[in-house]
Amino acid sequence: MSESKANLRNYQIQLQQVESALTTDPDNQELTKLKEDLLEVIALTKQLMASEGESEGNSSSNNATNSETSHIFEAGDHCLAPLSEDGQFYEARVEDITSDGQCTVVFKHRKVSEVCLVSLLKPIGKKRSKASVNPTQSFGDTRLKRQAVTEQKEYLKKKQQKKKERLKDLEEEREKDKVKWQSFNTKAFNKNLKGATKKSIFASPESVSGRVGVGTCGVGGKPMTEFTHQEKWKKAAGSSGMAGMVSGPMLSGPPSRLAHNHRYK
Repeated sequence: MSESKANLRNYQIQLQQVESALTTDPDNQELTKLKEDLLEVIALTKQLMASEGESEGNSSSNNATNSETSHIFEAGDHCLAPLSEDGQFYEARVEDITSDGQCTVVFKHRKVSEVCLVSLLKPIGKKRSKASVNPTQSFGDTRLKRQAVTEQKEYLKKKQQKKKERLKDLEEEREKDKVKWQSFNTKAFNKNLKGATKKSIFASPESVSGRVGVGTCGVGGKPMTEFTHQEKWKKAAGSSGMAGMVSGPMLSGPPSRLAHNHRYK
């Protein structure tokens, strides 16, 4: 029972995790299938726990009954049976016993018949049994009853075994779905990692001197393309200087000293 409880708790936790994952991805067929399998496993586990509890309860009640009464009640026996009206025990006669452990009794003081469990009957000392009249028939009835009880136990045992086999099959399917689910979560997680994105020409280069997307043609870390815009300015500046040197002396300047001396001679 303790193992079944632990398994049930584990299944319920896994069901909560799957339901939480379905809130973000409700159309995922793998998660939906896993949820259905978990629900079926939980239902089967609860049924097995209930049947195991009933078996233990029936075993304990049978042991208690056997310890209190050392004989088996049969049709025609006198006994003390509980009256459903007040729950008290009154003298009654067993009319019939069925294979499921129930019997029909007729109360002596009220002439009323009721159905109750055979395990609730109590002996009253003297017992008038059909065994004294026809012991062979009594032995045959007892053997048939025991055979019916044995068949019922075998039926319940087979039914429980089928449930266990079905539970085992569901466990294997659930493990496969669990692996798929974990793989799905891993892929979804890796999509959010930085290293999983494709390299862009606008991505930051690894080198310190690299620049983004300028003349690199998608190759980060290379220097920029060199331009010659300053050549025009240098040529223009050089031409202006030469023109100044040619026209300067012709436009202005002091008269020559030799010319001045020649004039006054």
